[in-house]
Amino acid sequence: MSPRSYLSQELVRGDRPGTWVLPLTEDECSGAGRLFGGTGLGAAARALELDAGRPLVWATGQFISHALPGELLTFEVEMLAEGRATTQARARGHVDGRDVIAVVATLGRRDVERSGVWVEPPDAPPPMDCPPFPSRSATRSVSANLERRLIRGRTEAHEPAMDDGQVAMWVRVPDHLVVDPAFLAVLGDYVPWGGRDAVGGGLGGGQSLDNTLRVVDPVDTDWILVDVRISSLVHGYAHGTVHLWSEDGHLLATASQTCQFRNPRSSQEQS
Repeated sequence: MSPRSYLSQELVRGDRPGTWVLPLTEDECSGAGRLFGGTGLGAAARALELDAGRPLVWATGQFISHALPGELLTFEVEMLAEGRATTQARARGHVDGRDVIAVVATLGRRDVERSGVWVEPPDAPPPMDCPPFPSRSATRSVSANLERRLIRGRTEAHEPAMDDGQVAMWVRVPDHLVVDPAFLAVLGDYVPWGGRDAVGGGLGGGQSLDNTLRVVDPVDTDWILVDVRISSLVHGYAHGTVHLWSEDGHLLATASQTCQFRNPRSSQEQS
């Protein structure tokens, strides 16, 4: 069986032009049982590419509300401006009219004579020389369904903070998937993990407010290095960047996010 694009079977055309429907299961959600933000952006990216007939350059999604397994996430795609090489577009993702994610994007391709990449991947051992990434969820979820290997980060709550704000892991590309913007959007959604590890214990779960994916050059690779760099976490909001690298050091995409954190609830508040 040939590899396919992420969500190419799950995302289906709606009953009106420019509409797409993603039936949500645990496989599209986080360990908390809600739509994984990167999956929402990835679904929008796939719908936009199909309707525009052009490859994604960048897309940014603002997360407005949660969506749950069993719900139907509907995307309404609109082409705003179509030029000879570039399309500007947007997509609205909602459940029964309740807004979940708002996406704006640029699609297209321009072949120019010169190009370059001026960032470098971190030093990292081969994937199989790294320990398994500790899963925080015992149920099916986007992250739990991926094989992950920890390069740099905390594994226990008592361990010291990563005081330079950098964490990294390897993620194996599932055999049935190709490396494309829809899948890369999922791996760009790891800033909350970096924020927690940057400051150590004493924070509750992080929640993404947005996710921006900037596509560089997706190529086939068995493993992707997820290189998370947190620039700040102040007043409960973390800003960070994710570089996504192939196993041989080729830059696939960059992503950036802002996420919010809370203090852990006391046992009295949880009851």
